[in-house]
Amino acid sequence: MNAIPTTQIAFDRTWSAADVAHLLDGSLYLDRSRGTADESELSSRIGRLVNYSASTGAEGIIVTGSFFGAATKDARQGVTIPVVTSFDGIIERALKLGRPLHILSTAPDSAELLAEELEREASSRSRSLSVSRQAVAGAMDSLISGDVDQHDQLVLEAVRAVEPTAAILLAQFSMERILPRSAALRGTPVIGPASEGVAWLRELIASQ
Repeated sequence: MNAIPTTQIAFDRTWSAADVAHLLDGSLYLDRSRGTADESELSSRIGRLVNYSASTGAEGIIVTGSFFGAATKDARQGVTIPVVTSFDGIIERALKLGRPLHILSTAPDSAELLAEELEREASSRSRSLSVSRQAVAGAMDSLISGDVDQHDQLVLEAVRAVEPTAAILLAQFSMERILPRSAALRGTPVIGPASEGVAWLRELIASQ
């Protein structure tokens, strides 16, 4: 649910002409975190979301959950329109930066997942890569409790502390709340998965 506002802002900023609809299974994260749905069940639900979205006449789809990349890749195999995972766009942009990369997340698993996918993709393209990662302690708890200002402050403090030559990759769509303020903190890029995902989806649709 926290990804919807930042995704809409990314479309408004990056591709304002797009007609955007948001489809939500609000219990996916909850069921995953408390273990009431296994990976097979979660994958099946994501597959249904993707197929339903495609059936509405959509030209492209972004699945925003950072934990659901593998399920999204499985689901898109049977779909003729572009379907982008939460990491596809940011990986494409990151591999073009040519500098050390530092991943920030508010959920520890998200930083690990993005690092793994980056390293896998870099290897498949025979690219060398320097990647570090960090989870911002307390930020996710603040967001869940409704203290968005505290969430943003903790993420901005982490951005400020990163080694100045590194580009920063935000691992979660909800973290893009801080992008307008991050430019004042450092000269190197701070990029987020929502903005990069929208840009990548637009490119994929245009190339069809």
